[in-house]
Amino acid sequence: MNGNEFGQVYAKERQLFSPKENGPVPIDNIISADGWNLTRNLITANGTMPGPSIFIYQNQTITVIVNNLLINEAVTIHWHGIDQLKHPAMDGVAFVSQCPIMPGQSFNYTFQPRFGGSYWYHSHVGNQRDMGLYGAFIVLRKKERLPIPLMNQHILQIQEWNHQYDTMALLDLNDKLYDTSPHSILINGRGQFKNILAPIETFNVRKGSRYLFRLIAVGSHRTLLFSIPGLKLNVVETDGFEVVPTVVDKIIIFPAERYDFEIDLDYAEERIYNITVSVLSSPNLTIGYDIGLGFLNVKKGDSSAMKFHTNDNKFRVLNCPFQIYPQRKNFICVPVTDLKSRKNIDDDDFNVKYVKETNEEALHFLNFGFPGDHSSINGRIFRWPTVAPLTQPFETDTDCNGCSDEKTCTCSHSLNLKSGSEVIMVLLSLGQGATIAHPIHMHGHTFEVLKMVFPEVTSNGKFVFTEDIKCSDTHSNKQSQCNSAKWRNETWNNYNNIPGINLIDSVRKDTIVVPYGGYVIIRIVASNPGMWFLHCHIDKHMVEGMALMLNEAFEHQNRYIPKGLPTCHSYLKTMSGVVSKLSEEENRPKDAVTIIVLYLLGLIFVYFD
Repeated sequence: MNGNEFGQVYAKERQLFSPKENGPVPIDNIISADGWNLTRNLITANGTMPGPSIFIYQNQTITVIVNNLLINEAVTIHWHGIDQLKHPAMDGVAFVSQCPIMPGQSFNYTFQPRFGGSYWYHSHVGNQRDMGLYGAFIVLRKKERLPIPLMNQHILQIQEWNHQYDTMALLDLNDKLYDTSPHSILINGRGQFKNILAPIETFNVRKGSRYLFRLIAVGSHRTLLFSIPGLKLNVVETDGFEVVPTVVDKIIIFPAERYDFEIDLDYAEERIYNITVSVLSSPNLTIGYDIGLGFLNVKKGDSSAMKFHTNDNKFRVLNCPFQIYPQRKNFICVPVTDLKSRKNIDDDDFNVKYVKETNEEALHFLNFGFPGDHSSINGRIFRWPTVAPLTQPFETDTDCNGCSDEKTCTCSHSLNLKSGSEVIMVLLSLGQGATIAHPIHMHGHTFEVLKMVFPEVTSNGKFVFTEDIKCSDTHSNKQSQCNSAKWRNETWNNYNNIPGINLIDSVRKDTIVVPYGGYVIIRIVASNPGMWFLHCHIDKHMVEGMALMLNEAFEHQNRYIPKGLPTCHSYLKTMSGVVSKLSEEENRPKDAVTIIVLYLLGLIFVYFD
């Protein structure tokens, strides 16, 4: 391409040149995004967007050296979906598991992924992920049930793209100048917006072969509808764990989720199929027009099978956050809880415990919503600590006494999980602050999804919230902030009494959608010592405060913290030398933000067998 066709261009891998003198620059050397000619700042890993895909075998030790070459921004890298057993300091969350990597500094992430599957990495500082700092992290199993050659495996990283969606647009909460609705959808960093010359991601496949596609939602806040019209998607895995194969036509995917699906091309026609991605608008997920496009080019292969056609105009849609899709009678919803776990070949790794399990149980209700001015969990607006609580626990203030049943507050919200206890969490979106469904991600664990309950949807598309949960003793559910929820039926405090709960083959996830007007029940065992983040993966919500920390097995954490790990803290001294404590108002998040200047972040990957 010639440089003036797209306006300003970004060089991939810090190289922008023509291999031939006075010739056009190859498109593969350019980060084209959607081809629009407005400038947008990027932060990248090794000069590419997405960053380089990393492949490693399970139980193999990997060291990733992160060099922060930014001039005015700190950074960390989170390894999304990796449980980091015995490596809590490698989770990559600034001011939770580590101090941020300051400009000019480096940090060695060394860990051992236990489970095969599709994962990804991304920055966990501000909204740097939305600005390009992400990539695929694929853990290959040493034994596969039905192995598919690596050359027949493809990665699909999909995200919404907005031409002004930078730090200022994200955090300027009251200014409507910036429109954060997406202009386009990128597939592996490529898409189109009013420019048909911009390259589109194309996958070349052969008729008669099986292919595995790893679908990763790397976007910042939009729910997307994915399909390849004319082909069935055989879903075999989600969030790194195998499921009983389930055939669907479309997949609803929320930020940070992953779905692996196979395509059998025995019956496919030899032609180019469109890969389509639509943006869904909350709360009833109204389908917008297709603004994401890729191509699946089916070429001649060895198959001699006859062509197969179907006249069925019904579409099976995976991962609806409701039982019946509003105003889409031809959509058959397949909730994620309809997926059933398949015993993994490496399931024995689940039996590896580093703390003794106990008979203790804990039940926590967590309500995700907007009862006050900011996003919160149980009315607690998360305030980032000024230290890394994992390494400096006694310098961390987690006091949330300013909150009450019907009052919000700002604090470093933390839940203490007793070592070896069984933990049941009921994640809900109810009360006066409930507006949409939320994709919730838990660090340090995959969890069993025991049950999901949806609101009823009337014929005119209105939602009727579940009454299984009682938000308050003094207010109705609609009037209450729902900060102290409990079961309306007290016998359900023993989860064995809950109708429809799946304790046998429930799907495992690390990111789950909490239905608007409903709830989801998940289970973990507190056997992974660490300080783990739990948050909404809609970036704006997380930054505003829809997050908390899981302080798990505190007495065992110190043994897994590497020697020499950096510490950090504020310096607050008065003239008399007495450390002063800032007032609650001074500690509240401010609207002022730092303007991003484009620089590069480099990652160096070193592997150890």
